[in-house]
Amino acid sequence: MNEVSKDRYVAHGLVRRGERFLLLRRRDGRYLGGQWDVPGGTVEPGETPAEAAVRECWEEAGLRTTVGPEVTRFENADTNGRDLTFHTITYRLQLLDPGAEVHLCAEEHDDFRWLTRTEALGLPLVWHVALTLGEGSRV
Repeated sequence: MNEVSKDRYVAHGLVRRGERFLLLRRRDGRYLGGQWDVPGGTVEPGETPAEAAVRECWEEAGLRTTVGPEVTRFENADTNGRDLTFHTITYRLQLLDPGAEVHLCAEEHDDFRWLTRTEALGLPLVWHVALTLGEGSRV
């Protein structure tokens, strides 16, 4: 008998240019639509969370990166009431080309901004981004 895992892993990348971080606005009509997030998504089978963070940054923002240290890790119950635990891991990502332009995945996001931590905290942020950038953070 195969048991279905009750753990789901989601990896994100915090991309920084100088004192500014890349924030992506989640398209209205999608999960957490209208809120600002950092590139990220589900860790695929056979992939590490670090690999997923790099892949998601490429898919969502068109930016090639390398992975740096883990910044935050959170666990939470499924917001839809399923018997699942989500593990949300955020890494620092370094741009391979610091001058590269952002090319959004229009299906998922409708805007992006490079913002300081203070500017970002003034936006409606996805919960884990607010905690990652919030007071006492290590970013």
